[in-house]
Amino acid sequence: MNKTLILILTLLPLISFGQHLKYCESAKQVESYLSGQWRENNAESKTVYKYWFTKGKGHLSESEISENGEELIELEVQPFVEIIKYDGGFKIKFIYQYETWISELKYLNSSKLVLKRNGVETEFYKLYK
Repeated sequence: MNKTLILILTLLPLISFGQHLKYCESAKQVESYLSGQWRENNAESKTVYKYWFTKGKGHLSESEISENGEELIELEVQPFVEIIKYDGGFKIKFIYQYETWISELKYLNSSKLVLKRNGVETEFYKLYK
C-alpha cells in the first residue's frame, strides 16, 4: 500500500506539470501564449522580455526598468526567436547576431513560463499592462 501511495504521489505532480504544455500542440499555440511581456521570478532582475510574432517570425526585445520603476529603457540587443517542436515538446531558439542558443520550454500557460538551459530552469511571470 505504501509503495502504491508513493508512486501516485510521485507521478501526480508530473502529470499535472505536463498538462500545461498539452494545450500547445503547435508552434502557433506556443507563439500565442508566449506573446507579451515577461519578467523573471527573481527579485533582483530588472529586465523585461517582450515576445511578439509576425508572419511566423519571432522577435524578442529586452528592456530594463528605470530607477523610478515606471518606464522601460529598451536595450539594443534584439534577437530573433524560433519555436522548434520535437518529440518531448517545444524548444525556443534565440538567434543573436553572433551567437545562437536553445532553451527547452518546460512550462507555459497564460501567466507562467519556465525555460531550461544548460540544466538550469528559469521561471518567468507575465506582465499585464
